[in-house]
Amino acid sequence: MSQTFSAAAIQTQSRQQSPEILDDGPRLSVNQVTTLRWNFADDLLRYREAGINAMGVWLPKLVEFGEERAEVLLQEHNLSVSSVSWAGGFTGAFGHELDDVVAETRDWIRLAGRLRAETLVVVSGPVNRHINKHARRLVVDSLKELADDAAEHNVTLSLQPMRREFKDSWTFLNTLDAAVALIDEVQHPCVQLAFDAYHLAREPGLHDRLPELISQIGIVQVSDSVAGSTAEYGRVLPGEGCLPIAAILNGLIEAGYRGYIDYQLWSEASWQSNDLSWLKRCRENFQRLCVAPRCQSAIA
Repeated sequence: MSQTFSAAAIQTQSRQQSPEILDDGPRLSVNQVTTLRWNFADDLLRYREAGINAMGVWLPKLVEFGEERAEVLLQEHNLSVSSVSWAGGFTGAFGHELDDVVAETRDWIRLAGRLRAETLVVVSGPVNRHINKHARRLVVDSLKELADDAAEHNVTLSLQPMRREFKDSWTFLNTLDAAVALIDEVQHPCVQLAFDAYHLAREPGLHDRLPELISQIGIVQVSDSVAGSTAEYGRVLPGEGCLPIAAILNGLIEAGYRGYIDYQLWSEASWQSNDLSWLKRCRENFQRLCVAPRCQSAIA
């Protein structure tokens, strides 16, 4: 779950922009995965230039840049942190013993607290060599052990289910029901759901279920896919693909969601671009999609 990034000279000045508040609705964030090949400092400065005032932190970038340096830079430029991703892998499929994974996740909880992130996104890991029941028990027990630490640091642990094609690489939680049932078993207010519209858009009866999910959602992540494409790294801006993203977002807003909406594009096209125009379009895209009455969204 780590990756090496090229070093780049850090700049110390950025264009300060005050938050543009439209109402009391959810807030826009852009995840650092969207700009995978920029380093931490480049992300921060370019997000600011594009008018983005909150970002989802990706741990490999932060670790390479340096935790203390990153914390100082975020404070200097007044950039909010919506989430930190990803922790977990409790089934051992990522090559680490369970005790080490729990200890590392506890460290990431403390870091998320220092960054004033609202949530730490966690994944279960694939089933690995376990039977399904045992894999599930490992995740439940680990989250129970970590939940009080999360509460102490004012952070939620948001468990992310993914499409079935990611079952061998990321998580065995491949349906909304599977993730919600596991969260219900943990029974702790600091263990919630990472609701990724890309992964959950095709869930049966999703729109009707949104009101009941609101109290369990720690973060909303969003991207879109192109009709007929099976490319894992070919996602597009929300509303510019084939998924019912606008309906999902406005359903969440109408049901009372007021947290971050984190744009998270796994896209070769965006990774290879130094052009800020598409990044600036995120703000317009966000305002265009989130139009539920009396819930106009805030640029965080």
